[in-house]
Amino acid sequence: MTAIRVYVPRDAAAVACGANEVAAALTIAAIKQQVEITLVRNGSRGMLWLEPLIEIEDASGARYGFGPAEPEDAGALIKALATKTAAKDIKHKLAVGLVEDI
Repeated sequence: MTAIRVYVPRDAAAVACGANEVAAALTIAAIKQQVEITLVRNGSRGMLWLEPLIEIEDASGARYGFGPAEPEDAGALIKALATKTAAKDIKHKLAVGLVEDI
């Protein structure tokens, strides 16, 4: 299985909203659940009301967003990743859809 790309911003606004803690929680949850992810720290898209915004890249390269995320959300998101073949199919309370469309 190929590692799933998970994007968490690292700019000042996102970090102030807890992005570092969310990134750490995602990494720990992935290890515990034996789900291979590649964590990419990127810049935000300027949607501060959604920070920290987690983006999960689909096999097509499209990114689906989840936010605003908190460390407590990491386990459920990783579990959902492990059971779905496409990011767009993940049903989660933080799902905001295709990030390009927001």
